[in-house]
Amino acid sequence: MKIIKGGVTTPKGFLAGSASCGIKKSGKTDLALLFSTSPCVATGTFTTNKVKSGSVVLCMQRIAKGVSQGVIVNSGNANCCVGKKEIEDAMEITEEVSARLGIKKNLMLMASTGIIGRPLPAGKIKSGLSSLINDLSPSNGTKFAKAIMTTDTVHKEIAVKINIKGREIIIAGAVKGAGMICPNMATMLAFFTTDAAIKKKALNQAFKESIYDSFNKITVDGDMSTNDSAIIFANGQAGNSVIKNNTRDYTAFLDAIKFVTKELSRKIILDGEGATRFVEIIVKGAKTENTAGRVARHIANSNLVKTMIAGGDPNWGRIAASAGSSGTDITPACMDIYFGNVLVMKNGAGVNVSGGLLLGIFKKKEIKIIVDLKSGKFSDRVWTCDFTEKYVRINAEYET
Repeated sequence: MKIIKGGVTTPKGFLAGSASCGIKKSGKTDLALLFSTSPCVATGTFTTNKVKSGSVVLCMQRIAKGVSQGVIVNSGNANCCVGKKEIEDAMEITEEVSARLGIKKNLMLMASTGIIGRPLPAGKIKSGLSSLINDLSPSNGTKFAKAIMTTDTVHKEIAVKINIKGREIIIAGAVKGAGMICPNMATMLAFFTTDAAIKKKALNQAFKESIYDSFNKITVDGDMSTNDSAIIFANGQAGNSVIKNNTRDYTAFLDAIKFVTKELSRKIILDGEGATRFVEIIVKGAKTENTAGRVARHIANSNLVKTMIAGGDPNWGRIAASAGSSGTDITPACMDIYFGNVLVMKNGAGVNVSGGLLLGIFKKKEIKIIVDLKSGKFSDRVWTCDFTEKYVRINAEYET
């Protein structure tokens, strides 16, 4: 596998475009289109929030058939909590895009991100479709990644290539997300493309496994979005033999998509709203995988832990307290805690460690915290970031 330059239009047969239709007051691009020149095997994962955007609902309905050809994305408006109009607008917009592209209307998906509770400016979006479609190009992957941004400070994309039986296959992705990140499926918005020929069942299995080990293990602020969507399109234009489950080809594809999703989930944490540090929480020695995951996520979502890290204050007591309040069956007298490779708590009691050494660890941009429960063989990890005053400012002024 090799990382190559590019984004979602790097695989064969994919085009992208962007336009500004006036949703964002800044005048920046707020409309994006990703399109395959041929129908794709497709699958997706979506927010488990009971409150869902109409765009999400429409996507879930259409992608259930396993075939799609593209997605239109608007940023600046979530198309959520405005009643039946949400789905009606999403249907009208996608059907018009489909008609202009000459494809079946149920092959176009829609994703939205932005402010909740304001009607989608469907008229503005429709007026921007001509510019959007005219902008379609195989060289516009980066423009697509930039157009879907909201509070992101940088665009996030990646592309890799692998060789399967002499055929070059490319897998690429673009995501947006910086805040309201505590997914139970994927992340804010994530789009993946590949020119691999692959069975629907194999694609679905590989994608879900990769999402579980990447986007499902990150958190910025503990709040789940109403719009989380992760979608992958495979158009088969690489000309490889069709990839099936439980084969060497499948393993190669799985390893590549796992790498892509992990790299993009890492980019989200590095760009967390107001974040200054990347934090890895590892919990090991748990009785069950569920216990390890719950403890890790509880620590990662703790405001006391996150502000402690922001202040560079190596207070391991915050970690111990958070682990103990996770609602899991742990034995405090068995628990060890490490900051990096430095043991700071052993068997539930503090260890005498140089304050200067710990302060040095907490000045780094990347911090690793390990909790060993010493009660079993299971482990898990969560990536998170610190919690700063800038995060508060960004979200206190999000609508205004």
